Formats: sequence, structure tokens, C-alpha cells
Amino acid sequence: MKKLISLFVSITIILILGCSGTKQESSQGQLKLLPPPNDAIYFAAFPDFGGTEDEVSAQKIEKFNTLIGKKIAWACFSDNWYNGIEYPRDIIHTIYETGTIPYVRIMPRSDEIQGHAETLFSLANIIQGDFDEELRAWARDAKEDNIPLLVDFAVEANGDWFPWSGYFNGGSTPDGYGDESYADGPERYRDAYRHIIDLFRTQGVSNITWFFHYNYASFPNEAWNQPRNYYPGDTYIDWIGFSLYGAQTTSEEWEGLEFSTQLKDFYSSFKDLNSTKPVALLEFGVTDDHPDGNKSVWLNDAFATILDNDYVTFSAISPWHENWENEDGTMTLIRLDSSATTLTTFKNNITNSRFTNHLEFQK
Repeated sequence: MKKLISLFVSITIILILGCSGTKQESSQGQLKLLPPPNDAIYFAAFPDFGGTEDEVSAQKIEKFNTLIGKKIAWACFSDNWYNGIEYPRDIIHTIYETGTIPYVRIMPRSDEIQGHAETLFSLANIIQGDFDEELRAWARDAKEDNIPLLVDFAVEANGDWFPWSGYFNGGSTPDGYGDESYADGPERYRDAYRHIIDLFRTQGVSNITWFFHYNYASFPNEAWNQPRNYYPGDTYIDWIGFSLYGAQTTSEEWEGLEFSTQLKDFYSSFKDLNSTKPVALLEFGVTDDHPDGNKSVWLNDAFATILDNDYVTFSAISPWHENWENEDGTMTLIRLDSSATTLTTFKNNITNSRFTNHLEFQK
């Protein structure tokens, strides 16, 4: 939840197809990301691709790898529909040619303003097929490229900030769409995501691993708005992931937003998904310079919890590496080098041998 207030990556694809920045030779079979073996955890990141989250360059990826001292396995970016609904070939190739797997966040929005409903790219319009032609072309281009892709759709829909959230698409009202016993907001999201995956399947796309990405806590925290109501189902989704942030502004309370505290508090929502899919921590971080807390302490708690807790087995982590200015002029300092101490803390933790950039795919 983004509020507005060298090692070479090796990739195993059973029959060992390497990631060398070129098209995979095999055009058949499923290129699905497997969970790592032997308690390993994939290390990935959003390496500061700008405020629009799509200012991608090889230099930014290499700079991040050098900064941290460990190469990331995948780099995530946002595919903003206000730029047009088309396969982002140039960005995908830029990432892939660094020996990194592209992680595509499909963002059906007309602008970057949060807190309002979407009119053009609404969930209802997606479901009724208004963008099927463009999405089929996207799918065909992805199939032709045959680069292993990790993809999610409309992140953090159980929040109340993005225009595709259940909150802005019918909310708790049950009788405006579909099943009258199901809240319309989550039901529309679920069906829109299913619609997109079904379209890709009809085009024979086999090189995408689909992620379901929700927020650690639901806003509003009501029964209708829980992650289980948004989940497209195990027959559609390959991995489950979530965002979990500490305080993002210096005015936000620090206490209660420690990583371990929040993981314990939200575990029941995660368990209610009732899925055996591998789990990724797709976004996490905390601001620096908070009067009531210490970023290094927060990160140490986060890593200790990621490596050993009673609730979730993590198969991947992807920290959010970006600073931004809030509407009141204050800064949110999420970057991992927001201070020398913060950077040292992160680097010390990520050297743990369980964190790997060796991805394994199943063909």
C-alpha cells in the first residue's frame, strides 16, 4: 500500500532452460514458478522505477543489485492502462536482458489519483468484455515472446484507495451484480480477474505465473471486505501474496505496526483463504526518521519473522524501494538506503543463505 500522505540470477526450468536475456527455445508446456526447495526464499524487489512505477531501466536494476550486494531474482513494475492496454514489450525485455524475471502489475486505471472510482477501466467493463480485443493481443504477444512472466492484477483490492477496490465497485451491496448472497465489490473483482485469466488461456498462454496480491489488513475491516471474498480460486491462481507495511509517515502511529505484530493480527484472514499455494511477501517497508520508532529495529523484526514464525511460510520476499513526497510536503522514506544504518541492517539480513536469486520453473 503506497500512501500519498554481482551475482547472476540462475533460473531452473525442469529440463534446465537458462535465463540469458533471450527467448526460451521451448514453446510448449507451462513455465510456472515453483516454490524454492529446502526452505529457501526468493529475493526480489521493486528497485525504484519512479512514482509511476514503470520508469524501468537496466541501470536502475544494476544499481539496486550493487547497492544491496545481491542480485534480485525478479523486478516488479506497473503496467498502467492509462498508457494503453498493450503488452509492455520494451520494459519486459529491458528487465529480462539483465538476467532478471519481469513481474508485471496490471493496473486498470485512468490516472494515478487514489480514493475514487474508475469509470473507463471499471471492473464491470472488464467483465462485460470491453477490453477483450486488447487483452487477447496482450496475451498473444506474451505467448510469442515466451519469456517467463510473473503477473498480478489490480493489487490490494481489499483496501479503500485504488479505483478497482471492492469499496469503489459495489462494496458490501449484494444485489447489484451476480450472486445475491455475495458482496458485489469483491465478487466483481474476482470475476474480472477470472475473466482476464480465461482470456489468456483461450490464447494458449503458458508462460505466466498468476499472483493474487492483497493487503495485509482490510480497509474497511468488515466481513464482506476480507481477502477470501476476492480470491479467484486455486484453479486460477499460482501464488498468493500480500503487502505489509509499517508506518509510512511520521504522523502515523508506530506502535502496533511492527511486522511481527501485524502478521499475527492478520493471520486469520490469510488462513481463511484456505489455499495451499506458495506465499510471497510482495511489498514491505517502513519510513525512516519516525519520532517513535527505529527503521532498523523494524527491519530486524521483519526478517526474524519472515525466517521463523508460527503463521506463514514465506517462499519469496520483495521489498519496496522508493521514497515519495506526501500531499502535506513530508517525505516517506521507504528506500533501503534511507540512512547508512538502514542499508547496513538490510544488507546484513539479506546475506542469510536462505535468500536466493535462483528461480525454479516447471515446464
